[in-house]
Amino acid sequence: MILYLIKIMLCSALLILVYKGLLEKEKMHRFNRAYILGSLTFSILVPFFTFNHGTQHLPFAGSMVKETAFILDNGVPEQTIDATTNINYPPIIFLIIYLSIAVLLFLRFAVNLKILLQRAWRNPKIKYKNSEIVLIDQYETPHSFLNYIFVNADDYLKGNIQKEILLHEFTHVKQKHSWDIIFFEIIQVLFWFNPVLFIYRKALLLNHEFLADEAVIGVNNDVSAYQRLLLEIVCQQRSSFITSQFKYSITKQRLLMMTKTKSFRNALCRQIAVVPILGISLILFSTKINAQETKKVEESNKMEVQSTKDGITDEQLSEFDDIVSSIMNDKGRPAFYKLTEENRNKLESLYLLMSKEQQEKQLVVFRLAPEPLPKSTPTQDQIKSWKDPNMYGVWIDGKRISNTKLNDYSPADFDQLFVSKLEKNAVNYGKHYYQVNLMTNEYYESYYKKMKESCNKYFMGYRMPQNQ
Repeated sequence: MILYLIKIMLCSALLILVYKGLLEKEKMHRFNRAYILGSLTFSILVPFFTFNHGTQHLPFAGSMVKETAFILDNGVPEQTIDATTNINYPPIIFLIIYLSIAVLLFLRFAVNLKILLQRAWRNPKIKYKNSEIVLIDQYETPHSFLNYIFVNADDYLKGNIQKEILLHEFTHVKQKHSWDIIFFEIIQVLFWFNPVLFIYRKALLLNHEFLADEAVIGVNNDVSAYQRLLLEIVCQQRSSFITSQFKYSITKQRLLMMTKTKSFRNALCRQIAVVPILGISLILFSTKINAQETKKVEESNKMEVQSTKDGITDEQLSEFDDIVSSIMNDKGRPAFYKLTEENRNKLESLYLLMSKEQQEKQLVVFRLAPEPLPKSTPTQDQIKSWKDPNMYGVWIDGKRISNTKLNDYSPADFDQLFVSKLEKNAVNYGKHYYQVNLMTNEYYESYYKKMKESCNKYFMGYRMPQNQ
């Protein structure tokens, strides 16, 4: 999660710097509007793009499905180890802080939105082209929101609202600039921790003013007169933070932009230059994982077990069930430590005489102990990729570790690696997507010895219900 947030901030910072340095001062306002909104959306989505990078040769367990849990009666370690549940408090604290601030920002936005809409609904309105002029009592400079243009009632009725100002605000309405601002406010609620959003907001509002000014000048063709008009009214400013309005801080940039001439060739070159920058951003901030060339290792619970065609009699099935019932604990699971050696051998002999259909119905099952996993030493690149906690959960010698602990190890420290892909119903799915089991040199030596001693012997386990 932290890596995702960092990628968002870095990518958005890079793309807005490109805008400020390459695009903002050029007279291509429609393209710039699309770039501002598109680059902000791109920076949020790009970490979700996933690309395979390189290859890893891994012994691979396929999918981890909690289908059968095996409790071994001979001390042989299992090859797949469930994660222990630990409470990680820092992410919980961060989530509480994040949600608290997000809720406050959303309430602020909702209150301002309600005030504007109530003002539009409760005051007199006059049709103006495809919008409505709302006559308000407050002495505020004209501003617009959604389909409404807000002006002071006395000024409008006395004819003190210039047609250029109404056309300016109507352009905001016509080009639906309010929807850009609403979109941005929602983004700011969700990603309030990103300081780059303040630069995006200023750039977006300035772009809206450029577009509206361009529309006015396109109608009256008198730049000087329009500039004088702006200077006369720019000091009168009081209105909501989510409306399109006149701003003193950006008036100078607007006046300068009006005097610029548009160079089609220059604008086209700058627009084309954006394409490789977006490509570089995609490479830098997307998620890269190593493609895996796998050597399939069969899971122990899938191995063939001896069975007979006809199976055992009902009396023998009843005898098997009676022994299993005698060792059940209060959680509905067999407690194998209660078994006598005689009863354990009896269960094994009966199970091996069952048909496959009969075996599939039993809670207690038997499996052949598998061959020990062969030695396999990871590469330095593999260890580096496993440090990503969003993709990999790591176990060393049967114990869950923090991914950063891999910094303390080199490839030569391990004699065995075993990777399992989690299914969606696995306990840890979403926290990570692959489980990496590593054995140190000493641990593997002990494991290999025990597994060799158990080869061609049956071990006992129980079948876990599907909903667990």
